[in-house]
Amino acid sequence: MKQTGFDTNENLQQISPYPIRMSYFKLKSIFPLLFGISFFYLIFYTSCANIGSPTGGEKDSIPPVVVKTIPELRGTNFKGSEVRLTFDEYINSDEISEKLVISPPMKKKPQIKMKGKTLIVEFTQDLRKESTYSLDFKDAVADNNEKNPIKDFRFSFSTGQQFDSLKVAGYVKNAINQEPVEKALVMLHRQKEYTAFIDSVPDYIGTTDKDGLFMIDNLAPGSYRLYALTDADNSLTYNANSELIAFADSLIVPSAKYVAQTDTVIQGADTLLVSGHVDYLPVPQYLMMFEEVKFDQYLDSYNRNQGNKCDFYFSESLSDSFQINLLKPAPTKDWSYIESNLKRDSITVWLTDTVFSKTDSLKFELKYQVLDSLNQLVIKRDTIEMLYTAPKTPKVKRKKGELPPVPTINLGNNINSSAHDLYQRIKIEAPEPLSSFDTTKVKLYSFEDTIKTRIPIIVQKDTNSVRKYFIEHQWAPNTSYQFQVDSAAAYNIYGYPSNKIDQKFRTQKEDYYGKIILTISGLSEPAIVQLLGNDKDEKILQKIQILEDGKIEFPYLKPEKYTIKLILDSNKNGKWDTGYLAESKQPEEIVYYPKIIKVRSNFEYKETWEIKYKPDYKKELIDEELEKEKARKKEQDKKAEQNTDL
Repeated sequence: MKQTGFDTNENLQQISPYPIRMSYFKLKSIFPLLFGISFFYLIFYTSCANIGSPTGGEKDSIPPVVVKTIPELRGTNFKGSEVRLTFDEYINSDEISEKLVISPPMKKKPQIKMKGKTLIVEFTQDLRKESTYSLDFKDAVADNNEKNPIKDFRFSFSTGQQFDSLKVAGYVKNAINQEPVEKALVMLHRQKEYTAFIDSVPDYIGTTDKDGLFMIDNLAPGSYRLYALTDADNSLTYNANSELIAFADSLIVPSAKYVAQTDTVIQGADTLLVSGHVDYLPVPQYLMMFEEVKFDQYLDSYNRNQGNKCDFYFSESLSDSFQINLLKPAPTKDWSYIESNLKRDSITVWLTDTVFSKTDSLKFELKYQVLDSLNQLVIKRDTIEMLYTAPKTPKVKRKKGELPPVPTINLGNNINSSAHDLYQRIKIEAPEPLSSFDTTKVKLYSFEDTIKTRIPIIVQKDTNSVRKYFIEHQWAPNTSYQFQVDSAAAYNIYGYPSNKIDQKFRTQKEDYYGKIILTISGLSEPAIVQLLGNDKDEKILQKIQILEDGKIEFPYLKPEKYTIKLILDSNKNGKWDTGYLAESKQPEEIVYYPKIIKVRSNFEYKETWEIKYKPDYKKELIDEELEKEKARKKEQDKKAEQNTDL
């Protein structure tokens, strides 16, 4: 059988929480067997080499095989400037330049060339003396026709007399969602201070695969700091604010120990099998990637999509010192309303003067705090010109003496007429800032048979918006209501009155909803339990903060699928906290309930969850509904196959 690449014992196939083991064998008196195999190989392949017309045959599924290398695999005292790998067939080299990882790292990428069946890796800088180099091609080397890749293909050699063979392996995951991180750069530094991660090139590197798995091999003895990075600028250092990072808590000291094993002695002339294994330490490392909280304030974007509205978007939340001034045209008193989002990183400026709204060009000065090169807060000034051209509107012919209609505004709301959610408050929203709103003209009625009853309500203003109001009410299930707002109850900043609202609606039936009752045990510290939508965005639908083991409920759940996430909230602040490199602070730990729960109407789901967080925790969410469907489909296919055979 055709074998691919090099000895696969040197490639990490699977990582467990135990030391990595590789087996080695010594065989004695096997020459007669090898001679027989060689003779069979010669006869078989010679008989297959007769000239004839091509008949197709089976599709080639075997990757290329290395037949010659310069230098030799694991060779020492290499003084050259290029590596040559010759294969038994032509290969496709399109992805090699992108996927090849060389450790120790090189500042200049090597040149990749092909000469016949020989792959040439030409180094563009001098190699380090007395160093063992590892070339990790991953799956980039494939045959030219069928693109069969050599998996986990590595080549190594030494520029000195010593060939280093120690290893460090593990996984990299995203701390916030426990998903594996692919193509993360994993680094080992001999320097012990964390600043080396910021300003120095690492001593050894590796990258992660689609499962977040990494292995850095051919290491010299010593102690190292282990880091991981999404290297956005390819600098091999942590210097970009958007980069995710991870680090191991303690020093990494790689080692290897040969352990002899007593095997069964096989009886026979001169036949003895002696085996053992090598234990590689440390055990697999599990790195959690996170984004540090860094204050890097700047104006990200801005636009003016309508004449009276200017939007500004910032990278960070704005402090109370933020100012915006109109430079051109000259401002009048109270020329604007300022509205911000909850996070205060988005600002909307509403122009109160219609003359300004109709002006094509506006010039603003923005003042906000940023950090200077000495990490001190200073005031930055931006001058922004915003343009807007109003679309042309067709002229409307009116009868002589007829006055144009008085402009009005429509107040929007979130009422579902046929099935308003029992936990949903009513939101009233104006399209533009309001100068006044007489909330006594907002009315709510309930209906029981033909009896109409007015309900006392309180209309609350949104503290972050001059356009939004809320009505809190404990809704009765499957009940009819009427919501009314009198005309001219509100006026916008341009003096336009609001139109009347008269809307009847019915609340949802109580048995439409389901409920999840969750009994939690095994907590070692306070936690936050989040109910999430079953999608990639992981929208938080409900959350409960708990201090100890116990029972919690998620009521009024729509008949949908949900996932549940638990954050070990060590500082009891009610939110997930990221890590901080300078203080060796890891991000707060996260686990997921192992099942995706499909909630059905009028049904309580009682689940128990014992929290067992370990560094090697693997996020595996079982969708029982989907698994049942797969099993049913498999059974149907099996029966269909049996009927076909009959």
